[in-house]
Amino acid sequence: MDAFLPLAILVFLLAAGATGNNGYTTSSPSPTPPQQQHTPPAPVMPLPTHIDKLLVRVEGMVYCQSCKQRNTHRLEDAKALPKAEVSVICHDTKNRIMVGCCWAIADDNGYFFADLGMTKVSNFFMGDPCKACYVRLRESPNFKCNGLTNINYLGVEGTPVRDVGKRWTDQGYDNIVYAAGPLAFWPMI
Repeated sequence: MDAFLPLAILVFLLAAGATGNNGYTTSSPSPTPPQQQHTPPAPVMPLPTHIDKLLVRVEGMVYCQSCKQRNTHRLEDAKALPKAEVSVICHDTKNRIMVGCCWAIADDNGYFFADLGMTKVSNFFMGDPCKACYVRLRESPNFKCNGLTNINYLGVEGTPVRDVGKRWTDQGYDNIVYAAGPLAFWPMI
């Protein structure tokens, strides 16, 4: 949030009509002496230092591990797994599973996007979704590739979400898209 503060101030000043000449305007030269007009600067509104409302989303990829890499923690030659299901689970301030956790289905490229909806940052365990949320494999649509892997200890136990800088403020709340994964099932044959 602090990284966006200078940008937010610049946008505010530009929207308020501030100019590089300290708000003074000049007219074109005329035979009479020019009169300077002073436009008072727009008041600078303090920006909120912390917004508690948060719209949380999680994205990631689901793969089918290559037969060559089966029973390893490697994803070389893995293929995207369309229609695979994952669940996003978050913990509340008392480390209990929060109401409103969700699941998502991967698209044709194995990409999933889960929308956890609007909540408050203070509702998450330790006040941080990165410490409170993780993603687990749920179900594979491919009966030939439906074994749960624990690649990087992520599939069975759950991969924690991580902040990759996809954050913006809109209408008084923060929007954030966390990344998870990669997650993979392994071939059963």
